[in-house]
Amino acid sequence: MSERIRVYEALQWASSFLEKHGREMRAADILLKHHLHVKWTEFHLKRRDVLSPAVWEAFQKDVKAHSQGIPVQHLIGYEFFYGRRFSVSNKVLIPRPETEELVAHVIESLSSKNDSPTILDLGTGSGAIAITLALEIPKAKVCAVDISEEALHVAIENNDRLGANVTFLQGDLFAPVEGKKWDVIVANPPYIPKKEWEQLDVTVKDHEPALALIGDEDKGVSFYEEIARKLPVTLKKTGFAFFEIGYNQGAEVKSIMEQHLPKRKVTVKKDINGKDRIVQVYPESE
Repeated sequence: MSERIRVYEALQWASSFLEKHGREMRAADILLKHHLHVKWTEFHLKRRDVLSPAVWEAFQKDVKAHSQGIPVQHLIGYEFFYGRRFSVSNKVLIPRPETEELVAHVIESLSSKNDSPTILDLGTGSGAIAITLALEIPKAKVCAVDISEEALHVAIENNDRLGANVTFLQGDLFAPVEGKKWDVIVANPPYIPKKEWEQLDVTVKDHEPALALIGDEDKGVSFYEEIARKLPVTLKKTGFAFFEIGYNQGAEVKSIMEQHLPKRKVTVKKDINGKDRIVQVYPESE
């Protein structure tokens, strides 16, 4: 290439380089858009623009880093969730579209029942679930818990920047809110069996916190069991609970919830791809 590198030439190089290394070629667009500091519409209009030497150098560095397994989100420092920009680091799970479906389902389920619920988010990570619910349900009182102090630093930064009003507490699951009952309990707990985690791509296994991913050695459901044991004394009789699950865990998690909450209806919801994704616990029946 000549020294005058145009946007489309940089993208051609990056896409080819990433493909050779088994990475998604779309990462090239995301990285270059980030370095150009433009929105998508403007980015597509800049394809014949010449890159400055500084941008070209920084872009090449990030493309090569991604080819070695560093997630794009860690290179640019953020991911979008429910239309909002959330800061991320290697101390928190990168927000996924599947979790957006969980949040949307919570909002839809509550829309006609309670416009000012008390909500507890267990294992908040980046704060994506708690902050989104607080902003989408303005009268809600939202509390978020995480065992990781480093994760809470990220969540609090996101909360302050996005103008939410979530209360963050450090501790293991229900420990920081002992004795309280909630209208809504929501969680995306670690649910990947360790044997499956060991087979994950390096972008996940080597760069996202194992603490937020590994459920247990075998089925990955130990956190659901621990949560379910506490639900009878932490969820109001009129309350709901929502949990993200692995695609093959629907029947198992449903059974766990029914065992500990025999008076409640429990259902499994599928995601946009037709896979089991959400377990919902309904209010207690008389």
